[in-house]
Amino acid sequence: MGIFKKLKKKNHELKSFKKISKVDIIHIEKLFNISLPSDYVTFLLKYNGVVSNDAFNEIYLKDINKNVNVDVIYGIDTGNDASNHPVFYIIDDLFESTVIIGDSIQHGFFVLVCDGSNDGVYYYDSYSLSSSDDENNVYFIANTFDGFFTLLYN
Repeated sequence: MGIFKKLKKKNHELKSFKKISKVDIIHIEKLFNISLPSDYVTFLLKYNGVVSNDAFNEIYLKDINKNVNVDVIYGIDTGNDASNHPVFYIIDDLFESTVIIGDSIQHGFFVLVCDGSNDGVYYYDSYSLSSSDDENNVYFIANTFDGFFTLLYN
C-alpha cells in the first residue's frame, strides 16, 4: 500500500468510486477464472477505480517516445457505466488472463496481464498512434500495477 500513502502526501486529487469488498473481487476472479495481483486488489479495495482531477495523468511510452493520457482506471460496479470494467473484457489477441483496467484519452486501453509469465501493465493502442499497426500496437509500461500507478502519479 506504499504508493497510496505517497499519493496522500502529494495531495493528488483522485475521484474514486463506491467502495467494494473482497467478496466482490473474489466473485470477479471466479467468474473470469483469473487471479488478480495483490497490488491491484489493494487499489480496487481502496479506490475501486479513479478519474484524475488534475494534470498528473500522463504515461510515457518508452518504446515509441510518446505520451498517452489516462482518462479513467476502471472499477467494479462503480455506479457509472463509463467507469466499470467492461465486464472484465478479455482481449483475444493478447495473452490469456489479460484484462482491461482503464482507457486513455487517445482511445487506447491500459491492460493488466496476469498469466504468470508476461505479467505487467501494457498500453493497447487502437491504432490512433502513428507507430501502431497490425503487428505492433501493444506497449509495455510497468511490471506491476503499483509500478504503473507510480509512473502515473509521480
